[in-house]
Amino acid sequence: MSSCIVQYFSSRAKLIVLCVVSVLAVISCASQAVDASAGGYETAKVYLVEKVPVPGESGDFWNGLAGTVVNRHPWTGTPAKTLFVRAEIKDSSPQIRPADMDPAQAWDGTSLQMFFGTTTARHSEYDESDNGLSFWVSHDEEGAPKVMASKGRLLNDRQYKSAVVEWTESSYIIEVSFSLDFLAIYKPFKANQKVRCEFRINHAKEGQPRSVIVNWRTSTDEAWNNPNTWSDGVVINRP
Repeated sequence: MSSCIVQYFSSRAKLIVLCVVSVLAVISCASQAVDASAGGYETAKVYLVEKVPVPGESGDFWNGLAGTVVNRHPWTGTPAKTLFVRAEIKDSSPQIRPADMDPAQAWDGTSLQMFFGTTTARHSEYDESDNGLSFWVSHDEEGAPKVMASKGRLLNDRQYKSAVVEWTESSYIIEVSFSLDFLAIYKPFKANQKVRCEFRINHAKEGQPRSVIVNWRTSTDEAWNNPNTWSDGVVINRP
């Protein structure tokens, strides 16, 4: 995975991750900026709330949730049931990918990658609960935008739910959800529990290889295969 580092992103991007904890409760993995001058850094946070979003039909559910903000620095106690992802990305020219694209090439063009796991001890290879997820947009049989997803291989509609909320010439919003069992995460999340995560935005001009990588925190190109490069998130109660 190589890249010529050129900045095309016109502004910052936000990503919010949620985990449903029951039919009426949700854990939301978002972030809140911490003053770097005080020795802190932006930390992903997981919120417990009492409403279930529906991809593409969530209304004002996301209002007030702070997302993990990526700026222009490329390279530099209840059982949970479902992982929700909402990505709001400002991209100068997002590209629709071919429907028959090899999912192993998802990184080489407009796409989002999310790395998430519950093992906090240092380890340089994926364990069972570590997940490398890729998302990109193709057209369905009727020509409408459709979110495609892979976890090492192309996933089918029974393994995830998704919606393209917005697609414009300079930005897009997508929402995706997965069963946590499918992600091999079986133990209940608890308040103050740490998790590990990293987010990446990929960009390419039409018909060209990837030219931009924007990571959340890591300054390397190793998040896709080395969980040690991921950062901490924490589960907190949200009234």
